[in-house]
Amino acid sequence: MLAQNTSVPVEAAAVLQANPKMDQDATASQLFDKLKKHAKRRSIDGVDLYIVAGDLLLDEDQLKLYALKEEKLRDPVTRAILGEAPAQLLGILRNGKPVRWSPNTVLSYCVLRATFLDDQQYKLVDENMELATGDWMRTCGVKFAHLREFDERPGPDVPEVLFTVRAIDAGGDFIAAAFFPTDPRNRRRLLIDPSYFDQGLLFNKVGVLRHELGHVLGFRHEHIRSGAPAACPHEEDLFGTTPLTAYDPKSVMHYFCGGVGSKDLSITELDRTGAQGLYGPQLDSVILV
Repeated sequence: MLAQNTSVPVEAAAVLQANPKMDQDATASQLFDKLKKHAKRRSIDGVDLYIVAGDLLLDEDQLKLYALKEEKLRDPVTRAILGEAPAQLLGILRNGKPVRWSPNTVLSYCVLRATFLDDQQYKLVDENMELATGDWMRTCGVKFAHLREFDERPGPDVPEVLFTVRAIDAGGDFIAAAFFPTDPRNRRRLLIDPSYFDQGLLFNKVGVLRHELGHVLGFRHEHIRSGAPAACPHEEDLFGTTPLTAYDPKSVMHYFCGGVGSKDLSITELDRTGAQGLYGPQLDSVILV
């Protein structure tokens, strides 16, 4: 299925450093021990990340918080630190407030040509990113910009852009992977596995990027909500999320599972409502006076 290169949407290392008891509980957690021993790992830019629930890439501190949440070790201190919202598009909470990019932020990116197998792959991703970012800009008040002058950089880091788009061989562990606004600077990248280019890919290729860009904007998976079918993955916790709309089984952020979801991964009207609730209407519909 799809994956996003995201952390549990809190600053895990800072949380654990400030709360030694929580760190101790996490380290002693049987689930943490099991995941650390058996979860698939992938080294990206020199950082070892654990692949959890098929769609989360977590460093060790993030894995500790994930294990705490999954084992329901939520004392009042934990809840106060991490924030909690009822299960009702899902956004991220931090300190009880929804997370979004600051107004007027240009979400700039480049597509690192040298990372792709050939020019055909690069051009496909270039074109599909243009379509996917355009769909989000027509949905709500965000601005993406492809700074093509940096496409020839070797990478992985290009400080002139907010994030890079590049190929990485993840062995098919995910199709594409992105990040949340709360992720640190060195984790802001949209990664694309060779499986993305398979002729028999189950999902619409532009839709895969629409889904990943939804994570970039701060939206969590829709299928983790209580209204989703039991057959859908529910490993992710609703801890630290906030509901922006009613449950939407066709959301661009929903997996294709349990007889619902969409292989097209299109942006629905409920997605539009939720996104505009966070970012306002599309910018070309606003007249400044």
